[in-house]
Amino acid sequence: MATNNFNIADSVRQLHLGQVVTVFTTAGGTGGGGYTGAIVGVDSNNLYLLLAPAAAPTGVTGAYGTPGTGGTFGALATIPLNQISSIVQNDL
Repeated sequence: MATNNFNIADSVRQLHLGQVVTVFTTAGGTGGGGYTGAIVGVDSNNLYLLLAPAAAPTGVTGAYGTPGTGGTFGALATIPLNQISSIVQNDL
């Protein structure tokens, strides 16, 4: 019987810092929908993505500020390597 020695962590380590990817996890709910961002780091246990801040919907009462101003960089997502089900490399 053949043994599958594929390890997603090996594939993650071949990606480059700053590369934009979408990472799908084994989580359910919102986490299962994937995270898109720029890779800012990889260590032996986690992948770190810088997620772009989402723009507020237009015409919403109570919306505050303008997206992308005031030094907003986005959120840092820490994704355990053992929870990644797939990675899509985005070519911009």
